Amino acid sequence: MKRWNVLNSQKDKTDIIAVLLSARGLSADQAKAFLAPDYEEGLHNPFLFRDMQAAVDLINKHLQAGNKIVVYGDYDADGVTAAAIMYKTLNFLANKTSSKSELAVYIPDRIGEGYGLKKSAIKHLADEGTKLIITVDNATRNVDEVAYAKTLGLDIIITDHHEAGDVLPDCLIINPKINGEQYPFLGLAGCGVAFKVAQGLLTSPPAPLLKKGEGSHSCSVTPPSPFQGEGWGEVFLKWLLDLVAIGTIADLVPLLDENRVLTKYGLVVLNKTTRIGLKKLMAVAQTNVDRNGNNREVDAWQVGFQIAPRLNAAGRLDHANNAYELLVTEDDAEAVKIAEQLNKTNVERQNITQEIFEQADNDINNNDQILLAVWPGLNCHCEGHSVSEVTKQSREFHDKEIATLRSAPLAMTELPWPSGVMGLVAGKLTEKYYRPALAITNKNGEIVGSGRSIEEFDITAMLEECAEFLSNFGGHKQACGFTLKNREALEPFLDKAKKIAAVKLAGVELTPTLDIDLEINFSDVSEELHQALQKLKPFGVGNPQPKFLTKNLTVVNVWNMGSDGQHLKLKLHPVKSSQSEFNGVKSEDKILFDAVAFSVIDEWKKIKVGDDIDLVYYIDMNEWNGNRSIQLKIIDLKIT
Repeated sequence: MKRWNVLNSQKDKTDIIAVLLSARGLSADQAKAFLAPDYEEGLHNPFLFRDMQAAVDLINKHLQAGNKIVVYGDYDADGVTAAAIMYKTLNFLANKTSSKSELAVYIPDRIGEGYGLKKSAIKHLADEGTKLIITVDNATRNVDEVAYAKTLGLDIIITDHHEAGDVLPDCLIINPKINGEQYPFLGLAGCGVAFKVAQGLLTSPPAPLLKKGEGSHSCSVTPPSPFQGEGWGEVFLKWLLDLVAIGTIADLVPLLDENRVLTKYGLVVLNKTTRIGLKKLMAVAQTNVDRNGNNREVDAWQVGFQIAPRLNAAGRLDHANNAYELLVTEDDAEAVKIAEQLNKTNVERQNITQEIFEQADNDINNNDQILLAVWPGLNCHCEGHSVSEVTKQSREFHDKEIATLRSAPLAMTELPWPSGVMGLVAGKLTEKYYRPALAITNKNGEIVGSGRSIEEFDITAMLEECAEFLSNFGGHKQACGFTLKNREALEPFLDKAKKIAAVKLAGVELTPTLDIDLEINFSDVSEELHQALQKLKPFGVGNPQPKFLTKNLTVVNVWNMGSDGQHLKLKLHPVKSSQSEFNGVKSEDKILFDAVAFSVIDEWKKIKVGDDIDLVYYIDMNEWNGNRSIQLKIIDLKIT
């Protein structure tokens, strides 16, 4: 049972939008800017990053020298979009300046290599003639690896957004979260940081490409643009925004400040995208079509729940190169093939995740303050695979494991849980029990895990306290990843994690809170209000879709929908004996609204005509056979 917390007790609801924005801490001037984000004014100067000018100069130096430059990415949606942004920018500059530089992208194998810079990869790239490595969405904690790269004569530029350790790598770093950084916004995703580097590169010599009116709109480098009258540098940057929007939404960073501008304009570009791979992916995911078969614009919800999971699935079960290639390919047949494969992989990822979750759910002690889901094979002293196995062997073994999992139930295989879904499993446990959770498995002889947490518990800070048992770790307050030093470290690590959680969460009421923006009456709900709420988009972390509470409603009709009656539709009106008061004017409540919920709990299936309920909901619009009507999307309810 969730605890309901109404955030605003404002009685005067003449302007509900103003009430909502005021409750979110915005002044009148800030609210005006929030409702109409301006691209030019809403983006911060990239050279506010302390190392930006030096990084731009170093990149230009290598381009002018014709040196090989490698973009070193990551395997999630943020990482692959950041890699595409950086590569496309370098390629654009190379074309504009007639540079002879060879450009390449390296995305580490999640299974064989793991997150961040690896010495083996650095040596491989150096042997291939690389002179500059630019990381995206990783490497802030890779102190030793950067030092090793320098011994091989490589230059390194780190672009990242993850939390830093006590010691920074000895190289240029573009990361808003490092100590001493003066950049005014800390919430950029990895793709957002990559975009700031692109901005910096396109506003500095020797390629100052942001002059007004530069170039013609027949340039072959960039597709035809709706941004008429701008130089090709500006046009090019804005056509990167679809990638920025996807990575920013996928990485669950706050959609405020600069991220709001990047995402809002990025969604505009995404709906006009010329990237053939994204078009094919949206087609197989039916991103442009609603439940009733109507065409719709792609917004943050479709990105977060349809596009991003398919891009992430590549790195979780296969290799993230597939997702990256989808973003950059210009071949129609290849785009179709990759999109269909990502769609299939995503379904397999869902099935494997659910099976592991159910197994873990049976094994955990849900009375603990932190939930510990450990692959059963680690609870015995089974021989694992040698940590020294080379990447190719690790990848081959993993591929065999995945092939087996695709053809047989996980419990029957006795194979390690795939490391790529550990974060998802931990997240499902946290969602169910409202506790921080760790999910841990054996990855080719290494003990690796992921964690997810709640607002009251900083899970990466917990790892800092457990660093004596870890060879590698990183993350944010509510998400982390880690590798243990050895098998013997597992038990003491788990013991210390439990002790830390017990202390930190002592006396804390671990009940999920449902924050509700405003209590309103049905007489307040209208198409005009729905239309006004659209101005608050894009919704996401830091800017959630407004939730409303209406009390004392009567169920007029009930429909159980779906093959197993798992979906619910109610027709509701205010309790007959009540009257609503809106700005002091009372009127009889004869208003009827439909309310729908999907995959409902068993208790809701028992609701019957005549029941009285309190309802928490989103205000939505239903379109069917050319008709439009307000429809409420149920978030929670209480039978009164």
